[in-house]
Amino acid sequence: MADDKKTTLGPTGEQVRANVQRLRESAGLTKKELSERVGALGRAIPPLGISRIEQGTRRVDADDLVALAVALNVHPGALLLPSTATAEGVAEITAVGSVPARQAWEWAHGMRPLPPGGDGRKWMEWRLRALPFGWRPMSPEEYAEWDLNEARASHKRILDLTGFNEDGSRKEEGNDGPSVD
Repeated sequence: MADDKKTTLGPTGEQVRANVQRLRESAGLTKKELSERVGALGRAIPPLGISRIEQGTRRVDADDLVALAVALNVHPGALLLPSTATAEGVAEITAVGSVPARQAWEWAHGMRPLPPGGDGRKWMEWRLRALPFGWRPMSPEEYAEWDLNEARASHKRILDLTGFNEDGSRKEEGNDGPSVD
């Protein structure tokens, strides 16, 4: 029974497990190759250890997590959080529960507290503790403007990918939507 408790993963551990496998496979690495990369960084995780991580029978500690992130050439958050940051995506966060994936990523980058909410003072106090000295935090207004610009850019990319204009008409040769003169 004690062994079961040691290897039972919570939602974050499960996300790490799935992401290590997904990122290793998408990089075209074998378990042995990932093991060698991590070992070259001074953190020994044998191929069997990589297998056990991916199977969920071996926990990943903080040092393993950082070494795996460096070896896979990703931000540590790419191991901890879902592979999407869309508003529709959901992240299961230990001690918080289900939150929109975008909010989880914003939290991981020091942009918002989890769980969300609270007054401006509480947000700013969190912000001052969440980031290291010398890192310039955005004010709520700057963040809102940044977020709006990101949403506009995302909307434009979607229109470009799907072949539609702003007004919903299909882009055709010579038709870039309504004229704005």
